[in-house]
Amino acid sequence: MGIKIVMTVCFLPCMLIMFGVLYMEGKRKGDILLGVGLWPGADREEEVQAVKKRFQREMRWILLLSFLAFVCTLLPNRTSIIISTQILWLLIIMVVFFVPMARGNRQLKILKRERLKALNAPGEPDQKVYVDMKAAAAPKDKPFLKLSLAGVLLGLIPVAGEFFLASGSFYGWWTEAAVATMFLAGLLCLLVQCRFWHMRTDVVSLRSEVNIQLARVRQYQWSRLFSVIIWINTAVTVILWYGMHHPRSMIFVVLAGGLLSLGVAAVAAVITERNIRQAYRKYAGEAGLTTEEDDHWIYGIFYYNKNDSRFMVNNRVGIGTTINMAKPSGKIFSGVILIGTVALLFWAVGMVLLEDFVPISLKVEDNAVISGQYQEEYRIPVGEIESVELVEELPSMSKRVGSAMETIKKGSFMAEGYVSCKVCARIMKPPFLKITTEDGMVYYLNDEDTQVTKQVYRRLTDPKGPVESAQP
Repeated sequence: MGIKIVMTVCFLPCMLIMFGVLYMEGKRKGDILLGVGLWPGADREEEVQAVKKRFQREMRWILLLSFLAFVCTLLPNRTSIIISTQILWLLIIMVVFFVPMARGNRQLKILKRERLKALNAPGEPDQKVYVDMKAAAAPKDKPFLKLSLAGVLLGLIPVAGEFFLASGSFYGWWTEAAVATMFLAGLLCLLVQCRFWHMRTDVVSLRSEVNIQLARVRQYQWSRLFSVIIWINTAVTVILWYGMHHPRSMIFVVLAGGLLSLGVAAVAAVITERNIRQAYRKYAGEAGLTTEEDDHWIYGIFYYNKNDSRFMVNNRVGIGTTINMAKPSGKIFSGVILIGTVALLFWAVGMVLLEDFVPISLKVEDNAVISGQYQEEYRIPVGEIESVELVEELPSMSKRVGSAMETIKKGSFMAEGYVSCKVCARIMKPPFLKITTEDGMVYYLNDEDTQVTKQVYRRLTDPKGPVESAQP
């Protein structure tokens, strides 16, 4: 049940945020609708309204079907199947949610070409990149810089506490790695926030004052959002640090803190995008030059312009920035991110399935007890074994590092009474060997074949000593 709650908390907000951000593209953003620059009077045309309504209807259906599919991924009883199907579900919805957007964008582009042709207007130019020199020379504000810096510096407290002050954590060095990684994530957000202040001002109007005002709105709104994210990251770091030192309340604390943080971040992102759109609507009559860039936007999502020297540009669809795919560095960066993300997700699926379905083995070889699965996990020299017991049940234990599914436990655990132990056991295949070594470490091991587990026990407890052989 715990894994289902964790996966729901982690994955469902991703779906809702993706839906919310894309659904807002059905509302005009300045002179942009579904990633297409609108022509005069487009809002009043029935064909445009029909495209908009179809987009919104399809998005709602996809949201419903995606939710039902997610519920189906929770039905299996095996953790590995749940995790694997949900990762595949996430990959699928990351593509499917963009289908209505791409279809609506293509239909609006066709309508636009027909209207421009009927008006004898020139077609879409593909060689123009507008630069507003006055806007480029305007001083750049740095809103919320002090607030963001304070959030990043506060995030150093758990790091310093763990590395220099705290006693040993229940999770060992994983606690240090976790808080350090979270701090670096906050620092990265601060660097990205600073990068936004130096991006070239978009030219959406022939009046520099309009371009400057819209740029300031974006800078202010995005700086505030990044400050919120930095403070959320710091709060999650503190919560995680506390939870890893209090394992009995770890699940509740981290889940509650994570869910609250995701909710605040999602609300902050929606408010940011809404405020930016309101600013664009205010100057809708001024915005006209962006309508000439449609050919550089593939489905309104991917930017491809060989004549633009910028590496990053403001998104037409969604929030944030995107990469200029026409630049070699843009192709390399996008390819690395895409391949890396897909490879990481499939690696996670593969590892989870291996953990669950590959048999566990136990044997005595080269005067050592060897336990493993698809690779050797533990090698315990017989001379270092202090005692061996054959037990029918595993004690209650909490995972520190490793796997803890309903079919297998493998890794470092803390058993009842805060006894540190290492486990490599198929839970549904008792009995288990409880091996205690001279240094006080406790191991719980077994083989997929219960008879093999018993044979290993007999060899280790034989007064003549264990028989050395390739197989027990």
